[in-house]
Amino acid sequence: MLTWFARWLTPPRLRYAWITAGVLWAAWLLSVALGPGNLDLAGQPVGTDYLQFYAAGRTLACGESARLYDRAYQAALEKEIIGPGLTSYHAFITPPFLAWFFVPLVALPYGPSFAVWSVLGLVFLWCSLCLLGVAAPARAWLWALTFFPVFAVISFGQNALLSLLLFSVVYRLWTAKRPFLAGLACSLTLYKPQLCLGVTLLWLINWRRDWRVLVGLGVGGTALAASCFLLLPEASWAYVDFARTVLPDLPHWQEFPLWHLHTVRGFWRLLLPAWPRLGDGLTLIAAGFGVWGFVRWERRFRKQLPLVFGGAMALTLWLTPHAMIYDWALLLIPALALWEALPQNRDRWRSLFAVLWIAALLSGPLTVVQLRLLPVAVQVSVPFLAWVLYQIWRWSLSGELLPA
Repeated sequence: MLTWFARWLTPPRLRYAWITAGVLWAAWLLSVALGPGNLDLAGQPVGTDYLQFYAAGRTLACGESARLYDRAYQAALEKEIIGPGLTSYHAFITPPFLAWFFVPLVALPYGPSFAVWSVLGLVFLWCSLCLLGVAAPARAWLWALTFFPVFAVISFGQNALLSLLLFSVVYRLWTAKRPFLAGLACSLTLYKPQLCLGVTLLWLINWRRDWRVLVGLGVGGTALAASCFLLLPEASWAYVDFARTVLPDLPHWQEFPLWHLHTVRGFWRLLLPAWPRLGDGLTLIAAGFGVWGFVRWERRFRKQLPLVFGGAMALTLWLTPHAMIYDWALLLIPALALWEALPQNRDRWRSLFAVLWIAALLSGPLTVVQLRLLPVAVQVSVPFLAWVLYQIWRWSLSGELLPA
């Protein structure tokens, strides 16, 4: 089937990706431009999730850090920012140190601030491609803009391209044999600690070689935590309580868009809503298979650091309990590792990338339609991700994936 798909995927047909992406970007920009005030034509705040970051930055700028996780205060502040047309609440659920990043951006009104944040995201994407050693960064940058998770990062005002940049820095430092600095850089990604699962496992597996990376990660994480508790003590303790009582079961929030969760855990929560413990058990089994497969992958490509690091990033999205569609922008790292390190297999990569490209584009809308008709749904992106990873892993064991 994959061979047939590879033959079908001719250059003229690849143009459909550009057409689809062009329609998406144009429709979004039109909706933002024609919407009333800080709302788009759908009545949603421009930038959607950027509202929570902007409100968090303003909270610190106003000296109200103790109220960073006060839902009533944040909801009122968000309504003040957007206006009376705001009907939804966007919770700030990340550690307090991330709010510092947005303090300079609240010097601008909301709309211009979001525009600056969007431009920064596109710059982060470009810098990431350069750090990852892409041979043709301009072409890769344009293709990345057709990938729905990248579009989602910008249109939702999210921070996944910042995560992509930081992990690209980690990769560059780690492969350049600067392990302690790589660990320090990785600690900056701890505003979403679940995204460190893959690389942390990689470094633990090779702790004799990578112990300095782990030390750097520990030192950086400790410094961030100490800074938060020293400078934002009330907010830090509030986050500890929030992380302990709320975050573990975030998908059960009434306002949480479960259809937007693209993880193994989210897959089972959608398919088995009445049996959450069964779903969590199946998630652990899948995680076990993922770790076992990654260990074998790492042993085979131990000297090919781009492939090992890319595999760790793919494993992260398999293991993490919380990753939305925009977090899938991190798949650019393993995709580019395969493309650059194994160029003789590019026909295969092109086919597999197209499969995930389509799955990422359609999975969310298909899930929404299912939930409107049925009490359960299948998030198709997850099984397609599993199939693609299995194909790559199977080829690696057969000896078909060898560097040129």
